[in-house]
Amino acid sequence: MELPPPLFLFIQTNKRCNLRCEHCDFWKLDDADRARYLGPARRHEVLAEFAGMNPLGSVVICGGESMLDLEDYFHISRTCRELGLTCLSVINGTRVRDEATAERMIREGPHGISVSLNSHRPALHDRTRGVKGAFGKAVAALRLLLAARAPGGDTGINVMGLVFDENYLELEDFYAFVLDELGADKLKLNFLQPSFGQMELVDPFFAAHRDVDPDRLVEVIRRCDQRFRLGLNPLWLHQVHMYFSTLRACPDAARGWGSHTRTPEHICNTYERNIMVDHYGVARLCFSGSFPGMRLDKPGDLRLFWREAEFVRAAMRGCNQFCGISHSVRRETSTCASRRPAALFPAARPAAGVARIIPLHADRGG
Repeated sequence: MELPPPLFLFIQTNKRCNLRCEHCDFWKLDDADRARYLGPARRHEVLAEFAGMNPLGSVVICGGESMLDLEDYFHISRTCRELGLTCLSVINGTRVRDEATAERMIREGPHGISVSLNSHRPALHDRTRGVKGAFGKAVAALRLLLAARAPGGDTGINVMGLVFDENYLELEDFYAFVLDELGADKLKLNFLQPSFGQMELVDPFFAAHRDVDPDRLVEVIRRCDQRFRLGLNPLWLHQVHMYFSTLRACPDAARGWGSHTRTPEHICNTYERNIMVDHYGVARLCFSGSFPGMRLDKPGDLRLFWREAEFVRAAMRGCNQFCGISHSVRRETSTCASRRPAALFPAARPAAGVARIIPLHADRGG
């Protein structure tokens, strides 16, 4: 079977952030080693090579807060537009402060923009995001972006929500705020998982906020599906239930990424469709450094990595870590309308060992 091309290229721009989110450690980092980052010229070559592999592919701009570096941010989005690629981005909204910036985002920024919100309640968002006033800035950014988009415009403007113990029973009000009061295109649900960039042995947020009753969560989501006509995917909903059933009973959740607990079902397929390129130009099939990657030193290396990484895919087919529920990597999409084929690759063959180490608006759910 011929290897299908990747669907998404995730490209990281920076490591710092201007919020202090409890579920992320990136704000504790900095860009002191920026001199080692992938430069604009080489980044353009990587994007062009990806376009050659899949002219219909999508590029996702990643951070930190990627909009803290506007020159890099708009260089990527403009390059994607020039190459005919779809560009996507999740932002915290703090840098979209005025009409001019919002208009620039619509004119030359990503084709799909998601603003992160942890809740429709300002106090909960601000507390978990670690900065007072963060909610107001995020909502203001959404309103500015929606106002800047011309009627019938094709820029997707969404909200990316985090679901955890303090807000899961309020999802119906959350949907109403996002879809009806703000008028955004979608509320995309991301679920609690080990903290991004976890730097310590203990992950306090993951451990403290996992008490989500899977039965009640599914009941609430089904009610939202009926009320807002979301067209949700029942397979995805089953996996959400399974995920939180496992997480709620997890005996070592305080270890976060170091937890030995695994989901009983394999719910990730990032290795079938994604390439993640980090700040230094190292390509991987997921965000984790647990699997081998390859440095993209010269033209042709992206194709080489994708073609030669089958031994990595074989190992990843047995990975059942909690991050499999992430919006970026989960096998099942939340809506039936956006559902991908069940499998892009043939069934995994047992791996005998590692041979070598390679140094937008049709539905309202997410």
